[in-house]
Amino acid sequence: MKLSTIVKIAITSSVLLLCIGFALYSYFKLSAADVRKDINLYTLVPSNATAVFVTDDAAELVAEIEELTCSKNQQYLHVSKLFSSLKDYLYSLQEDAPHGLSRQMNRLLISFHEPDNDHNQVLYCRLGDGDRELVDKFIQKHLSAAYPFKIFKYKGEDIYIYPMSDGDFLACYLKPDFLALSYQKKLIEEVIDTRKTGNSIVSDSTFIEVNGPRKTSSIATIYARLDGMIGWTEFDMKLKDDFIYFSGVSHDVDSCFTFINALRQQEAVKGFAGDALPSTTFYLSRQGVTDWASLLAYGERQEYAVATRTREILDRDKELSRYLIENTGQDLVAFLFQREDSLLGPAAVMALSITDVLEAERMLRSFVEAAPLEEGEQRNSRISFYYTPNKAYPVYKLPLTTLFSQLTGFSESPLHVYATFYNGRLLLAPDEDSLSRYIRQLDKGEVLDGALVYRAGTGSLSDSYHFMLMADFEQLLDQSGNHYRFIPDFFSRNSDFFRNFVIFVQFTCADGVIYPNIVLKYKTE
Repeated sequence: MKLSTIVKIAITSSVLLLCIGFALYSYFKLSAADVRKDINLYTLVPSNATAVFVTDDAAELVAEIEELTCSKNQQYLHVSKLFSSLKDYLYSLQEDAPHGLSRQMNRLLISFHEPDNDHNQVLYCRLGDGDRELVDKFIQKHLSAAYPFKIFKYKGEDIYIYPMSDGDFLACYLKPDFLALSYQKKLIEEVIDTRKTGNSIVSDSTFIEVNGPRKTSSIATIYARLDGMIGWTEFDMKLKDDFIYFSGVSHDVDSCFTFINALRQQEAVKGFAGDALPSTTFYLSRQGVTDWASLLAYGERQEYAVATRTREILDRDKELSRYLIENTGQDLVAFLFQREDSLLGPAAVMALSITDVLEAERMLRSFVEAAPLEEGEQRNSRISFYYTPNKAYPVYKLPLTTLFSQLTGFSESPLHVYATFYNGRLLLAPDEDSLSRYIRQLDKGEVLDGALVYRAGTGSLSDSYHFMLMADFEQLLDQSGNHYRFIPDFFSRNSDFFRNFVIFVQFTCADGVIYPNIVLKYKTE
């Protein structure tokens, strides 16, 4: 081979290697910059957060929200002023970024903190190239010009306080690769503490277990925990017309005696029992009761169950518990329905499946007759009858008990409970009228199964489950003074929005994992 050819090959190879080396250097340099910019936002979230909302596409989320029927009727959930402001200003922000928001900025998190109100949240997002200038431009455009912004020092970090045009103040923690915003300066201080100490929600093993790689194409994900009910749970959120769907998973194995841990001990039930519920039912819960011990132990821990419990009532509770364990079957249904006369308020009934009705009724009669008399009570007043054209139903007045409240979650229930048997079920109610009206509606065939909203809501639920709840918020929220164990206070605090919805909740357990599903059905005219 000629020397000139060898020189050409050497020069060409050197140039090629130099180009490859430069390309690799540039690639790794850019990748390192991306890694630096793509901070894990969860590491900024304080460990005391009660919920975290995350979306990978804020612009698309806002667009889908606007397509909901409730949005078209100008009905919005104002649970977070940060998100409401973001939604209001997003289109204006996009005008300043004609090519759309950067990949980093389009993904955002909002953490929720106690006490629960529309100001106690923090919004986080990453910043890409040029995003800092976009934020500055947005601030100058939308914040109040009446007062200058201020800078506070906290542990060596700058917190910018911007006056808003509505009189509020927005606290901002701004770094080259991310920003955190809140209407509460103390929450931004907690974010700074979290960043410096590393004590974030990612240090919670239960949160990490549910915060895995995204498995669905949902528009948003919510991580939430509810004291006394369930630990960290991941919910994928989907929106469509009249429906808002949340499908979840929880691996929570907290040793605390929560409702979910009690539910794990039960066997699943099948079907929705709409054919055994009055057509005017606006609240119902149904669950398996194959393990009475865990269910009763959980009920005994509820404050409203023990507040008025005397030694005598405790003894009667134990006797009635033994009776239920010996005679009831697979499921328990608790429900509220409207009476014909609305001035009387709703009727409340609990229904339990019975294995042997004749033996169960014989034992109940013996229990009622053997119980000590109350002051001024006559023994023959404990059994009365409700007559229909076809049958006479004995109605038993039980001794004072808190079990009705424990098992239904209706906190305002009186201690006196009445019982009768109907269609293979034991019915319990706080008054005789509730029992008679229940029997009357079902004898007429006026059942919930045919209601369009009920069928639409249950249509997306599993036929086999461990617990199910349905609640028409408009009617439920009108029952002032009552507390319902399975309805968090969050819904009553945001009643203006939720009163337009019927909620369906379902918990299914498999191999120790809890799969909650929630459907919010908008009530169209």
